Amino acid sequence: MFCPVCKAEYRQGFTRCADCDVELVAELPSTAIAIIEPDHAGDPEEDPFCSFWKGDDPRIHAELCELLGNEGIPYKTFRRADTLFNISAKTSFEIGIPYSQFEKAEAVVKEAYEIGDEMESRDGKDNPALPEAVDPPK
Repeated sequence: MFCPVCKAEYRQGFTRCADCDVELVAELPSTAIAIIEPDHAGDPEEDPFCSFWKGDDPRIHAELCELLGNEGIPYKTFRRADTLFNISAKTSFEIGIPYSQFEKAEAVVKEAYEIGDEMESRDGKDNPALPEAVDPPK
């Protein structure tokens, strides 16, 4: 049994939708059933996260997270904190994004900070590196 309005499914024996207060139907019309494509963004099996940015500046970290969030790009952030007995040479912040979203995220950051394609490559390849520190646009 299904509600023709909200498409909720009910067990046998129910006759009215508890939310919409309409009569239930035995089957929904095929046009009422929407096929939802799964979103694999961030799914480790389909779209693993990769490192997008590493740095020590909390302001840049916050700005990048805000940019990614505004564009709907899923991200995870990892913060390392040194302690007296565990001093690390690694950066304080790291942002990871789904691999499939890397180019989109890179374009968003370049546009926001007005960075051109003339940036030097971090690893000698064609992949431009994000700067360690950037000044916000004026």
